[in-house]
Amino acid sequence: MNAQPGWTRQDLDAYLSDRYVSLDQVADKTGLDRDLLEEQVDTGCMPGPSYELRSREELYASINGGSDTVELRTVARYFAKDVIAWVESIAPRLRDSSPAELAPVLKSELRAAFREGLIEHDGASIEYEGFMSLTGPIDPAKFDTHFEEYIWPNWRAGTWGICVHGSERMQNVARKTIAVSRLERLTDDGTKTDYAKSEAREVHAAMGEYDAIVPPFSPHDRHESSRARLVEALGDEVGYVFSSARRTATKSPRTGGPQGEGLHFRRREPART
Repeated sequence: MNAQPGWTRQDLDAYLSDRYVSLDQVADKTGLDRDLLEEQVDTGCMPGPSYELRSREELYASINGGSDTVELRTVARYFAKDVIAWVESIAPRLRDSSPAELAPVLKSELRAAFREGLIEHDGASIEYEGFMSLTGPIDPAKFDTHFEEYIWPNWRAGTWGICVHGSERMQNVARKTIAVSRLERLTDDGTKTDYAKSEAREVHAAMGEYDAIVPPFSPHDRHESSRARLVEALGDEVGYVFSSARRTATKSPRTGGPQGEGLHFRRREPART
């Protein structure tokens, strides 16, 4: 991950503690065995971790006039808090089915929920991904390709827990992807800076919809996100004040960064988010 200069490990810790939980915390909140949760992750019954914090340390000792060094590696996984509601919702169904048996059923239901969300949030009006239009039905083959190659892998990887409020619901994932696509369409993928009044009103409304469904992102990767590219960079052009700017003042730059000695912060954000 390319870290944004001026942010510290303390900023990272605050962000993770606010929006993410460990698997042990999921187990505590749901009352489910950790091994069962691991199996749910492995089979696709629940999303994986949105972030991994990988640490590398050395244990050093001077023994008999020589040095003895052992390298220690640890990985801390962070799951979106949304997964707690998801795990609780499917728990009754796991009384009679194993995670491996339930996983394909859940995938089918999530596929249907995503399709429902595309319709609910008017993906046809922007000809979403080329398989929706105002004049005809959803193209099933193109829809399946989009779901299998983009939506589902990012669900499995925990990616939507980074960039969607209420990411346990596929309808919200659809709302988010439509919001991004709509802004890309209206702003020429973030490159347009001159808008007529009617265009500015439309972009302003689209930014409000985006703001309603997309979280602020980590302070360390926000500069690479769709929020930075499509909202924050263009908000002044249409008179839009994005949500985080309304809530807090801009942080002053500070020295240091999130990747202190031996730390690597891995995010799982989709390439097009």
